[in-house]
Amino acid sequence: MYTLGKQTPKYNDKTKGEKFLLTLNITSTMVDTFTINLFNIIKSVVYDGTTQLGDFFYPFTIDGIEFINLGLSRVGIETNGSLVYRKVGGTVLTVSTPKDQNLTYRDLFSMISAGSYLQLSRLQITSSLKAQLTSGTMNVINVSNVGVVTKKSVPLSTFFDATQNQNNILDVYVNTELCKNQGLEFTILPLSTATFQFYLEV
Repeated sequence: MYTLGKQTPKYNDKTKGEKFLLTLNITSTMVDTFTINLFNIIKSVVYDGTTQLGDFFYPFTIDGIEFINLGLSRVGIETNGSLVYRKVGGTVLTVSTPKDQNLTYRDLFSMISAGSYLQLSRLQITSSLKAQLTSGTMNVINVSNVGVVTKKSVPLSTFFDATQNQNNILDVYVNTELCKNQGLEFTILPLSTATFQFYLEV
């Protein structure tokens, strides 16, 4: 069983509770906008670009085998623990964690599958493309135990301040729980890299 431990980076604020800072690095060689699901355990929606291909229950194995084979496009968790989308022609979108973080994406996915939950208070996005911050989309995805999906939109542009000093960095204040019934969905722009830092309370 994986847990947030001593090696997991932490942050401090004035509220009570233990705080952890988790980082996901997203790299896309896709030539179109791509929609990704994060932490959705019961059911994940799989897209080809922005075209929905279908809903899949427990779509990923945790042993490196890419469980969903959509023609020549595949999605799965690979042996190094990264979430990888592969398309025809060899383009790839990868969701990974830094080497100095003691959890892979697979570990986080397994931890939530086992019933753990994470309370998200803030998300900081750093992107190679400013448009990712001004026109990208984010949804909180809730899935009932029988697979009914509902979405709540969080427009990223409402958090963007054109006068801010930090270029290509966006702080998104969203108070939501990440658990087996709830995850996140993002659009990722073509040929881009992004770092998502999750400020969590447990």
